[in-house]
Amino acid sequence: MSASVRAMLTRVAKLESARINPLSPIERTYGSFGEFESMVRDGMDAGTYDPRDMPHVLNGLRRMHDDKVWGARRQQAWRDPVWGTG
Repeated sequence: MSASVRAMLTRVAKLESARINPLSPIERTYGSFGEFESMVRDGMDAGTYDPRDMPHVLNGLRRMHDDKVWGARRQQAWRDPVWGTG
């Protein structure tokens, strides 16, 4: 098999992997959820973020990240049942 065919197959494999396992917005911005969490915890230690609320926010974001629901809002029409908007 020629080098150009191997290179093309490698590129196709990378594209398929990206399609099957897309990066979350946090991974695209911070590299990994762990890096994001570390930055937020440093912010809590510095007093930038509230240490009472931010662990709950991190838990919610971690769950959204793990469940891969970060793209769900864009894929479906969203209506706010309280305010009647959407």
